[in-house]
Amino acid sequence: MFKYRKTFKIPYYDADKYRRATPLAMLTYLGETSSAHTEYIGFSVDKLQDLNYCWMLNRWKVKMSRYPDVKEEITIETWTSSIDRFYATREFIIYDEKEIEIGRASTVWIFINMEKKRPIRIPLEFVEASNLIEEKTFDDFYDFKKEIDIEEYIDFHVRRLDIDYNNHVNNTKYLAWMLEIIPEDIYENYILSEFEILYKKETVYGKTISSGSKEVDDNGDIHEYFHKILDSNNKEIHSMGITKWKRLKK
Repeated sequence: MFKYRKTFKIPYYDADKYRRATPLAMLTYLGETSSAHTEYIGFSVDKLQDLNYCWMLNRWKVKMSRYPDVKEEITIETWTSSIDRFYATREFIIYDEKEIEIGRASTVWIFINMEKKRPIRIPLEFVEASNLIEEKTFDDFYDFKKEIDIEEYIDFHVRRLDIDYNNHVNNTKYLAWMLEIIPEDIYENYILSEFEILYKKETVYGKTISSGSKEVDDNGDIHEYFHKILDSNNKEIHSMGITKWKRLKK
């Protein structure tokens, strides 16, 4: 069974004040690995765009036992675990320099016709090239259908720098908006050990979004928050998330 692997060396600009790679940086490395794999099997971003196709991210789940340090080399392994009509599921495992697993992730992608702006069935040639490996990194996912009310929100303006090559807000920005409103005590004394994000509707440059969170679990060493990203005007939901924070070891 073939699993694609890509190596990264953590630069200073991707690190926090503790000299660790940030959660946003880890999402970037995972995304780069995904793009490199699709290019390797013959379906690069440029080729898909020429055909008026693109992949739209629908869901993330990431779990980290630790974040790599500055100048540390990591290897990310990825493979496609399932394809169902216009959905594809991609898995990841992150290894340190000693080939010890330090994190894992799972993503769900939707295959989009860019001209019609709607999902279409994934072509058979892509399915065959993907070399499916029916191995999952997670057995369970958060149920975002559960209604959780959030009363307090903070507004953010969508900037030019938030837009990616598909002319969409880059998926990492939603996590950034969620993390920005985590209480300072949690952000300073805990580490983001696990998170899930469900993307429901894209937002665009110039819009104002509202980011809100509510603590849904606290056992002392673990804090869990539920998040919503809304359109500030019509309150339409753009994304939802769950973040789990583990107390830092002193």
